[in-house]
Amino acid sequence: MKLLHYLHYFFYIAFNWNFRLALFTIRHEVKGEKKYVIATSELNDLKKLSLKGNNFIHAENYQGANYFLLEKLFSHMQSINANNNIVDYGCGKGRVLVVAASYGFKKIIGIEFARELCEMAKKNILRLQYNFPEKFFNVIHADAVDYLIEDDINVFFFFNPFNEIVMLTVVKNILRSLKINPREVYAVYLNPVHKEIFMSAGFEEIYHFQKLHYIHGCILKKSPEDFGAF
Repeated sequence: MKLLHYLHYFFYIAFNWNFRLALFTIRHEVKGEKKYVIATSELNDLKKLSLKGNNFIHAENYQGANYFLLEKLFSHMQSINANNNIVDYGCGKGRVLVVAASYGFKKIIGIEFARELCEMAKKNILRLQYNFPEKFFNVIHADAVDYLIEDDINVFFFFNPFNEIVMLTVVKNILRSLKINPREVYAVYLNPVHKEIFMSAGFEEIYHFQKLHYIHGCILKKSPEDFGAF
């Protein structure tokens, strides 16, 4: 069954992008799923899932974050000692939550508006709750715009989960949280198509990585005093 998922994923990428990217992606999919002992590769059409909230038209179909790029960005977070408490917007089946635990994050939260994906994420992190008893995991079934950001969250993760309309509201929620509790925060952003929203909100890019043109991501930082007009 897993082989069929990989084949489907391979042809999906090859058709929509290119053959070389498909080979690279599937190689790291197989390696990553085996390394973290999870099942998150299968693509999912949101139209076939039970969704919470009214932002379906603004969302993207489920696709797991590229393992290679994910580990590259989390490694950089480790190097600057900024991997404390993280929330993944559009956590899907929990891939980012699982990898985050291995890279030192302590409080790990996933927000997902598809009920079925939430259940899969909980299953994937169940084993980790035994391996990492000191870490706090939580998968919340909610629309991203309705999530109330806790005061101790300092890292926000995005893999292009929704369009600019929802992203704008989410960034405003982040700024509201920073006004309540000023702190240094980071946005780890894969495929950052709406990066300008963060830049307009006073974030600065401190790291960027790109490979094979389509595999790229960045880390954005905002200090307590950097409140720009937004």
